[in-house]
Amino acid sequence: MLHRLRLFVARRRLGKAETTLGVLGWQQADFEGDAQRLIEQLTNVEREQARLTNESARLGITIRQLQDERETARRQFEEARDQLEAEREKITAPVAETERQFTERQRLQESFAERIQALVHELAEANRKNEALRTTDTPEARGEMMRLRGRAMAIPSELADIRLRQLQLNNELRPLEESLARGRAAVATEDDRLRAQQSAFDAADHIRRHAISEREREKHAVEKQIERLEKAKDDPYRKIGQMLADSGIAPMNQPEALVAVEHARAEVARIEGATAASRARSEKEHRAALCYSCLVWVGFVLLAALAFVAARR
Repeated sequence: MLHRLRLFVARRRLGKAETTLGVLGWQQADFEGDAQRLIEQLTNVEREQARLTNESARLGITIRQLQDERETARRQFEEARDQLEAEREKITAPVAETERQFTERQRLQESFAERIQALVHELAEANRKNEALRTTDTPEARGEMMRLRGRAMAIPSELADIRLRQLQLNNELRPLEESLARGRAAVATEDDRLRAQQSAFDAADHIRRHAISEREREKHAVEKQIERLEKAKDDPYRKIGQMLADSGIAPMNQPEALVAVEHARAEVARIEGATAASRARSEKEHRAALCYSCLVWVGFVLLAALAFVAARR
């Protein structure tokens, strides 16, 4: 098991060394036949990779441009929105003040109505009590009647004063109500403009975001193709590296690449030899153990037969 694991690691190391040798030396040697076809295959792959790399770069530039356009559009939208919100604030402030004044006068109007109702009730009650006291001739009754008559005479004047103030208040409420209606309509118009602006921006931003996502997906697909092509070069590179190593041709700038392959091959051969020897020993030991086991069983059978014969006698 240990030998097999070592052999697996050594073969992987050899494969990497041969691939590296092929990468470094495939353009530095003259090849014919199958090797030349591998070279042509690699050349075509390199050409396609270059095209795809350029396509990926172009898509990257397009994505950056779209992102810049989206950011510029967002900045312009925020500036325009700030202007609209400032205009809305100019309208909202006086509307809020008008609404405060209108509400204040409405509450005052309600208090006037309540006061009128209370005075009318008080006047009726004073007249009723005054009539009831006419049949009582005592100093206290006469004093109470005088007080009630005085109050009955004062209430109409008080009512007239409140009604006059109520009329004046009505005259003030009417223009305030009209101004408030105009102000609220103006605020609603500004709100509609803000909503329309936001809706238009959201729709345009969705289109820009979708365009960016589409380009990113295209770029990702192109990069996947480049990765697949890169992996597809491993086998031709390794085969070329094997041919270079078989011919003893090293890259001019990195001759140690050939040395690495030779060392890796030697290591694989050493481990394969050790593995074969170990397997031979195991097979020999297995045959010996099998023979021993057979002898034991034969002995056991003979002993059993002898015991059976002795028992019959």
